[in-house]
Amino acid sequence: MNRFKTILFFLAALIILSGCRVEWTSSNGKVEKEEQGFTLDLFNDLEKGMTYPEVVDVIGQPGVPEGEEDNGENDSVYRWEEDEKMVIISFQRGRLTMKEQFGL
Repeated sequence: MNRFKTILFFLAALIILSGCRVEWTSSNGKVEKEEQGFTLDLFNDLEKGMTYPEVVDVIGQPGVPEGEEDNGENDSVYRWEEDEKMVIISFQRGRLTMKEQFGL
């Protein structure tokens, strides 16, 4: 009888815990974007006026420069690709001025 209660307890715990969801968060409390891949929500988190390092922090990886690389400090364009998804971001004077997405 005692063994039956133990098995029943573990089955109940397993059923309860199977409904739980764990999210890893960074120090600023956001869900880690790199685990989700590119999403429209991630794209919408990018705001005009952000610097290149801020954009890299949101996306989770550096972009591929279109032309000469200058870390987004001047006029530059960077591209991020994942599977069939693409994000292109333009910087002027080191600040995000335009963003485009394809396939999100």
